[in-house]
Amino acid sequence: MLAAMPSETSRRLELFRLALSLIDRGKSEIPSPLSVHFDDVLHQARKLSDDPNAISPGIKPQAVQLANELRIYVGLRDALTGINSIGDVSQAIARQVLRNLEPGIASQD
Repeated sequence: MLAAMPSETSRRLELFRLALSLIDRGKSEIPSPLSVHFDDVLHQARKLSDDPNAISPGIKPQAVQLANELRIYVGLRDALTGINSIGDVSQAIARQVLRNLEPGIASQD
């Protein structure tokens, strides 16, 4: 039964990845709660990657995870350049971001 549970690695950034995966698969409308979550995580992660001391109780755990990825992977930072909200993410950008996430997290499509 435990073997059927998703690993910690597969759960990291799951909602952020879900939004990107939906766009990558051609979905034009992302549910509002998921869009808001994506935008919050992106903005908080950028703030944390610029200033790790900006951590506070209101920061989402996925933002901390993404901030760490942004600090480590230049390709991920580059892929998200100019993206201020989920509305700025095209199918090509979504694919590029997914490929530049940590290899253990990235989509295998």
